[in-house]
Amino acid sequence: MKITKRAACACALACCLVSGCRHAQDDTKHDASATGESKSSSNEVTLSSQAQAEQKIEVAPVELGTAAATQRAKGRIALPDNATWRVGVLAEGRVERVYFNLGDPVKKGQVLARMHSHDVHEARAAYANAVAERSRLQAAEALTQKNYDRSQRLYALKAESVSQTETAKQELVNAQSATREADNIVRREATHLEETLGLRADAPAGSSDDTDLIPIKAPASGRILQKNVTPGATISTSTDAFVIGDLSRLWMLASVDAATLSRLHPGQTATVTLPDVPEANYTGKITNLGQEFDPMTRLMQVRIEIRNPDNRLRPEMLATAEFTAGDGIPVVLVPQEAIQQVNGEDVVFVRVASDRFRVQAVQLGENIRGKVRILQGLKPGEQVITHGSFIAKSQLLKSSIGD
Repeated sequence: MKITKRAACACALACCLVSGCRHAQDDTKHDASATGESKSSSNEVTLSSQAQAEQKIEVAPVELGTAAATQRAKGRIALPDNATWRVGVLAEGRVERVYFNLGDPVKKGQVLARMHSHDVHEARAAYANAVAERSRLQAAEALTQKNYDRSQRLYALKAESVSQTETAKQELVNAQSATREADNIVRREATHLEETLGLRADAPAGSSDDTDLIPIKAPASGRILQKNVTPGATISTSTDAFVIGDLSRLWMLASVDAATLSRLHPGQTATVTLPDVPEANYTGKITNLGQEFDPMTRLMQVRIEIRNPDNRLRPEMLATAEFTAGDGIPVVLVPQEAIQQVNGEDVVFVRVASDRFRVQAVQLGENIRGKVRILQGLKPGEQVITHGSFIAKSQLLKSSIGD
């Protein structure tokens, strides 16, 4: 009987040990299970089918699209050759007045400055002499006309011979020729005063302080890019008093290599950006593919014509041109609404099961036809949340706070 009791006690002890081990194993499994759920919840979001329907969550596959292969080239802004005017003078003199400064807008025909020149006095004297000589010859012509008329009357009365009448006629012809020549000289001197020197030929002496000052006029509308005169300075016919440029239309000279040049053509559209003009893009067209290859840099200058409507561009500014060069390349695209930010990273929610979505970090590229190019993080065919991605983000943040 004693033996039986001892056996029963041993059996009970063994059962307890076995039961304890099982409980320990169950606790270990429970802890592991709990740990696995924590890791899963930090990278995934669970949304039941009912929740997806109620929140109108939409899922769409990642698309494989095509993007144009673009090429960038650095360069500078330049003034077109046919939009620059160098303003000089046709006589030497001293600048008396200057009305415009560097950068000022001017219109065609405006007087930029006035100068004094001894050529004006000489030209006015020559014009006055020509007018006086013409008056003298006109008077002489009138006298010969009277003599000729008188000779004709006498000849009709047979009081004068034919030779006398012919002589009077020849004198009249000579006087008329001399008057015409004098008139041509007057017009020539007047043209020199008015068109060459820019002064009124018939202006009365002393009528104005500016009457005998030669005006320096703007040949075209634009802005003063260079100003090389000041009051009191002397100026010669070889000096550029001003340089005027039309900044409404400019060139961007982009340096490209031979491989890129072979894929460009005149009339092709290009986008020009400038570091000195942030958040501004200028669309232009290629007008020339360059004529001279630089053997040192192995580059050629492509000319792009651009408009400057906001007047923010200036010659010699650094610029970058971007244009399509070659066939399109395959790219991964997702709608903009699929992108969310979590902890400062751009992410999307990728479906891994009917009710589970993985948080996937992505690297974004440019916008293409209303969608975002994904440079890294997704593959074509994967399904991501599009409409309602912010709900998945909220659920993820809520789970993180709960943990």
